Amino acid sequence: MPEAAAPIVWSCRDMLAPFRWAPGAVVRVAPDLFEPELRGKFRDEVFATMALCPKLRFELRTAHPRAYQEFVRVIAEDRAEYLAWRVSAATILRKLDRDHQASGPSPQWPLGNVALVYQGS
Repeated sequence: MPEAAAPIVWSCRDMLAPFRWAPGAVVRVAPDLFEPELRGKFRDEVFATMALCPKLRFELRTAHPRAYQEFVRVIAEDRAEYLAWRVSAATILRKLDRDHQASGPSPQWPLGNVALVYQGS
């Protein structure tokens, strides 16, 4: 049986990097996106990238699982927050010259290709 490839570690500095990776890759998101200092646009852009790469599997490691759950709940239930997230997705698509896809269907929340890994502090 072939050995599974090691996960790709993504620092999120290059938001477009995941679009260059092979389908099926496991991607470990390096920053804890739910540290109290991280907010807003950066987190939205990371989630937009993950939503636009449904054939990759992302692992989020966090010491703050409640913050993750709250983020997902707010995006799923608050129309204004959801629309702010969609702006981030449109920005990513624009950088990829795929503007025409910005009005396409939206993903279900929580994203099916994102797994939360609790990392106790």
